[in-house]
Amino acid sequence: MKYTAIIHGERIEIELNRTGGNSIEAEVGGRKYLLEARMVEPGVYWFNWNNRSLEISIARNGEEFVVSLADHRIPVEMVDGRTARLRSGLQGHDGVVEIRAPMPGKIVKLLVPEGAEIEANQGLLVMEAMKMQNEIKSPKKGIVRKLGVSENAAVNSGDLLGTIE
Repeated sequence: MKYTAIIHGERIEIELNRTGGNSIEAEVGGRKYLLEARMVEPGVYWFNWNNRSLEISIARNGEEFVVSLADHRIPVEMVDGRTARLRSGLQGHDGVVEIRAPMPGKIVKLLVPEGAEIEANQGLLVMEAMKMQNEIKSPKKGIVRKLGVSENAAVNSGDLLGTIE
């Protein structure tokens, strides 16, 4: 499962996959970890990573969560893919913007090639999901620096579709 966490204002992509029994393969911010994990009680988890025993508690604090590890208390906001995309679009239009798949689906048609100059709200590609075709649009004016997909490609939620600079 893919998640987006905001920790101290930084957006971090997290992917968790159960690999059998109590084993979890986690990718956090591009780094991979293999963990043994168990729920001790609701909100309290035990992890074994590199022969280190870690106990982590998670508590809801309004819209956020507070993750506690030893003496550290870390506020974490979990956002769904749509909210994360909207926020990244609202943080200004300077620099590179990543366009990610809002849900699992199939790329039906590419509307622009790499290197194309585009306007804000111009269609980049058409994606079919849940038997509906959706046009994925650029959040800003710029140049298509990368298309991470091709026509007829299957995509998962959160997969990189393209980058706009």
